[in-house]
Formats: sequence, structure tokens, C-alpha cells
Amino acid sequence: MNDLGRRIRRGAMALLLTAACVVGLATTVSAPAQAADGCSGSRIEHIPMYDDVYGDLRAYLDVYYDSSTGNNCAVTVATGPNSYGILKGMYVVLVKCSQTTPSKTSCTNIGSKRDPATAGTYGRYYYYAGPVTVYSPNNCIFAEGAVESWYPTTTNTTHSYGSTRVSTGYQASHC
Repeated sequence: MNDLGRRIRRGAMALLLTAACVVGLATTVSAPAQAADGCSGSRIEHIPMYDDVYGDLRAYLDVYYDSSTGNNCAVTVATGPNSYGILKGMYVVLVKCSQTTPSKTSCTNIGSKRDPATAGTYGRYYYYAGPVTVYSPNNCIFAEGAVESWYPTTTNTTHSYGSTRVSTGYQASHC
């Protein structure tokens, strides 16, 4: 192949590569944001959950809102060397409240999702519980997550909790 043929071939390859990058960028820009844990939209809460005995960080309760769909999404995400990648009990629950303005005293449940589905139980997960999603464009929500910790050198089983509440009881937030 002569020099002119090689230059034409290189130019064509460069043009194809540039076109592929432009198409990829356009696709990336127009696609809705999605977290690695399966929720889409903007993260509106990132609540740390600390071990209730030893005080180390075990997980985060992450809550998202997607304004294009009206969905809220929640997930409990394990973190740290004593939690991430280790099989343990976890759960996440997301409640749609009847309230349309924040309330420090109550959230009347009119629809909820939980992972695992059975209330009062923990699922066995390595990385995260959830995601769970509720359609709630005009209503407040309540979210809660938990992770269990086991310590092989002791008989302790401890729990770490995180929620959108400030004190005990359901509270309507993120309206």
C-alpha cells in the first residue's frame, strides 16, 4: 500500500473514532443518572450508619429522587473493611406518607416497599439491600435502613441503623 493509501485509511479511522466518541458522549449526556446500586435520579440523603457497640461506620442509607419519573428510591449500602463484601443481615424500607408537608410527629403509610419484603427480617447481602422504589411526586417519604455486624472473636451481634427521622417514630420528610 502506498503512502497516500495509508494516509487516507488513517484519516478514515480517525473520522470514525471521532464520530463514535461524539455519539457516545451524546448518549451519556442524555441518559438519566443512575447510581451503582440501581437507583436513578439525584441523591437527596446519604446517612451514615455506625455500629451501636464499637462505633465504626458500617453502611449508608442513600435516598434518591428522580423528578422525571416522580420516584423516590432507597438503598442500604455496606461500607468499610468490616462490612463491604461480607455476608450479613441488611434491610431497607421506603414509605410513601399521606402527608404533603414535613411532619416531625408522623408519617401515615399509604404505600411502602421493603427489601427483604417480610417486615422484621434481615436479608443476607454482601454489598447492599434494595433498591426499593415508591412513586411519590407530591407526598412526603420516610426511609430506614439497617445492617447487622458479627464479630468472630466475640459473641456480640450488633446493629447499625439509619433513617430520615430525627427522633423515634415515622416522620414525613422530603415532600
